[in-house]
Amino acid sequence: MDIDNSNSGVPGAGSFQSLVDRLQYDEFFRLFPAATRAELFARATHKYFPAGSFIYHRGDEEAFMGIVMAGRLRMSMHASDGRGVLVGLVESGEVFGETTLLDALPRTTDAEAETDVSLMILRRDDFMPALKASPEAMLGVIQMLCHRLRIYLDTIDLIALQNLPKRLARHLLRLAADYGVSENGQTVIRAGLNQASLGQQLATSRESINKQLKSFATEGLIRLNGNEIILLNQQALRDIA
Repeated sequence: MDIDNSNSGVPGAGSFQSLVDRLQYDEFFRLFPAATRAELFARATHKYFPAGSFIYHRGDEEAFMGIVMAGRLRMSMHASDGRGVLVGLVESGEVFGETTLLDALPRTTDAEAETDVSLMILRRDDFMPALKASPEAMLGVIQMLCHRLRIYLDTIDLIALQNLPKRLARHLLRLAADYGVSENGQTVIRAGLNQASLGQQLATSRESINKQLKSFATEGLIRLNGNEIILLNQQALRDIA
């Protein structure tokens, strides 16, 4: 993959600089000394990807970490017959690709632009010396990877061991924590996920998700409004989960 600044879709230097300035105070990057942060950002490259394009594929070996400056990515795993599982979403301001950055082994997932995305790219050769020189930042990376591992293990548990009502109830509660907003005493999930995407996250069909969502709605646990899901009874969902 060519990761340089040549693509005309990349925002101008001024707008990117304002985003970089905000990253100075990001929970992850502020673990590095100010001078190290400045050097990392100076060495970074920027790249634009239109919606539907791939940043990398499972098995790719190029070692870099990305920060989503604008837009959203889908992290997925696909079988040879085309079936896929949506492992997670990477939102603006979040990092991805850090595992291969650290272990220099092939990618374990596909990274696809769900919307038009602008990325900051940090290469392994630039990042590793800075990480080795900052024990506090290294600990932060370990904690971040442990958090990701727990999410993946929870996803495997949902897919392999639980029935669909329990899987969906737990997943809705997780989405509420990540994307929920409080309105009129209720939690509205605005994750921008249609029922097919929910099915990919839970390794089931869109039809099964549709049937279970309607069942929850009939029971008065949720209300559906397009791609929005309003949680009416979170305690009942917790009981199911």
